[in-house]
Amino acid sequence: MKSNKLESKTAIDFLGNEWNYDCMGCAIAKEEMEIPGGIIYNGKYVLLGADPEIPIPGFLIINTKRHINSFSELNKEERNEIGDIILYAEKAIKELEISKEITLVQEERSNHFHIWIFPNYNWMAEKFGKGITYLRDISKFAKENASENDIKEVLNVIDRIREYFKENYIDE
Repeated sequence: MKSNKLESKTAIDFLGNEWNYDCMGCAIAKEEMEIPGGIIYNGKYVLLGADPEIPIPGFLIINTKRHINSFSELNKEERNEIGDIILYAEKAIKELEISKEITLVQEERSNHFHIWIFPNYNWMAEKFGKGITYLRDISKFAKENASENDIKEVLNVIDRIREYFKENYIDE
């Protein structure tokens, strides 16, 4: 029988900070865990920031503030805000020439609803192939092989996307 009780976990972000949490999504939403580069967008229902563990420039996570697990649990306002954030995040990534295309991922195996906005780079296709099948391998490679310059580039891209949101995001 599956338990609904969350187990305490530990994560090390790509800056080397160690975080203990029961639910990473809740810890980020409650500001108990500070993600590298900080929050890009802090809305009424969702947050947007870089993935805290995988140092890939433009790899963003939309995280709900409310602890839910599935898209079907979102209310209309949450769905609308998520749609707007996907739109502006994708536009930022493309207009700032960070990546020419993205992959969106949401799966219910996580305890907390979030959406990956995963940029696709040539090196990824050359090294691993194309498609969603390779995202875990790409993530593992980036995590294990990130240089100091790679980390600086991730933080720079976070700042650029945050600035894009400040200049362009219209809450309709």
